[in-house]
Amino acid sequence: MQLLIAIFFLFSLAFSKEMCLDFSEIDLEDPYVKKAVIQKLEQYAIESGFILKCSESSKRIKVFVSYSEKAISISARQRVSTYIFSLNIQIGDESFSSSVPYSLPSGALAELPRRKALEEMMGRLKLPIIKYFSEIYLGKSL
Repeated sequence: MQLLIAIFFLFSLAFSKEMCLDFSEIDLEDPYVKKAVIQKLEQYAIESGFILKCSESSKRIKVFVSYSEKAISISARQRVSTYIFSLNIQIGDESFSSSVPYSLPSGALAELPRRKALEEMMGRLKLPIIKYFSEIYLGKSL
């Protein structure tokens, strides 16, 4: 059984295509957002069948990311308590975006609701991004 798994793994690597995601244009103020988006996009490319490698034979795709946070609710104590977190990712010629509300009921929660909102947005964008990468892999795009 282990031999069969090893053969399947080697066979899949033999037919994998290389992709180079170019994150050089990403200039975000928040290092957590940058790190989370890069990790998820790399994971989605691997799930689509690509090997991430930047060589001359690799498909090089530029990635641009922007995000915004807007206050939408003020508490009784005149403090902003609810935000809308919007994320826009452009991969090559295709653009993906999502927005998620999150709230900060108390200062003790710090970044947790915001990070959960980012994870939820990346989860919402997972299938469209994997579909786009799969189309590139099959040669239908780019």
